[in-house]
Amino acid sequence: MVQSGIPVAPSACLTLRAHHPAPARVELVYRPASRRLARTLFWIVACWGSIPLLLWVPPHYPWVAGAFVAGAYLAYRDWTGRYSVHSFAGICPRCGSPLSLGLDRKIDLPHTLTCFSCHFEPRLEVSFAGEGEGQVVRLEHQVPECVGLWKKRWLADSAFLYCEECHGGLPWSDVAKEQAEAENERAEILARLTDEGQPFI
Repeated sequence: MVQSGIPVAPSACLTLRAHHPAPARVELVYRPASRRLARTLFWIVACWGSIPLLLWVPPHYPWVAGAFVAGAYLAYRDWTGRYSVHSFAGICPRCGSPLSLGLDRKIDLPHTLTCFSCHFEPRLEVSFAGEGEGQVVRLEHQVPECVGLWKKRWLADSAFLYCEECHGGLPWSDVAKEQAEAENERAEILARLTDEGQPFI
């Protein structure tokens, strides 16, 4: 279970139907139900409680409607947002563009993001410690025939291993780095052997 008030960085990925998952890093702060309930009640009392006063301010109805809608929206946002985003960095699974998510934004998981490059909507999926134990993280291209090289790429102070050909990726780690170096070495040898077998014209 995640403790409230303490930022945690669970393993995360961005998923999109018919595409391989893309790497993501996120730090979340859990918001307990008591705090969410208190904030929800605060917004309802503050916004809806101001309605009798706003009835006397001309033009009367827009202020009342605005206070009612604002109270409902802010209460809903605070109640449904079980996590507050402390930091986020991710790559779109379809086009490889960096994605952003506002800091201190309140979200529930899984959370849908919008990629403004390809206009698809990948989902942020998170597994906390203990949920996915025993899983071995492997460095894989999205397309099995891809011969692209793995490169280090930085997004918002977070390092990723990234293939520019197929947009495959994985968060940076020592194990992933060793796998990428070994695969890049094999790809370079294969490229040299392929070049040697072609006639010069």
